[in-house]
Amino acid sequence: MIKLQINQAIRILKNPEKEFGELSRRPLESLVGDYMRLLIAVSIAAGLFNFLFSFSKSAYLDLFANIDVQYLRMLNYSIGRSVSIIFFYVFSGTFLLFVFSAILKPFFRRIKYTNFLGIILYSMSPLLLFGWIASSQIPLGIWSLFLFAAGIKCGKNPPVRKNSIQQRY
Repeated sequence: MIKLQINQAIRILKNPEKEFGELSRRPLESLVGDYMRLLIAVSIAAGLFNFLFSFSKSAYLDLFANIDVQYLRMLNYSIGRSVSIIFFYVFSGTFLLFVFSAILKPFFRRIKYTNFLGIILYSMSPLLLFGWIASSQIPLGIWSLFLFAAGIKCGKNPPVRKNSIQQRY
């Protein structure tokens, strides 16, 4: 199920010019659906990774550093922290992303908002694929900015018929 979205994100990372050029052929609903599936998968992976890291760190400290770990309290804390990470990923990947796109849109007037939103969703591919790895967000954010710049460079509005459903702003 998620394999198609992962393959699409990898294609974006391999050849961004080609994928950004074909962006206008995909409907916005398809783009958002793929993005949301990948975002939910990454948020769950990040939460699971954080939980396993916390658990293994506690077990290491208990076994090798002779620190008394109360596992029920540690599990409660780790599960709460992992769930909050999952919710933060989903919140920042949806609400904050759309607020960010609304703030940036006046600077890119020659691109329709639907195409602009597609460019932003495509440029988030590095963060979606590798964002679950701890402490990798800054380099992935820079990579996303470069993809955003490449998408803006390729983002031209194709001619659309007046009575088409694609005539959205």
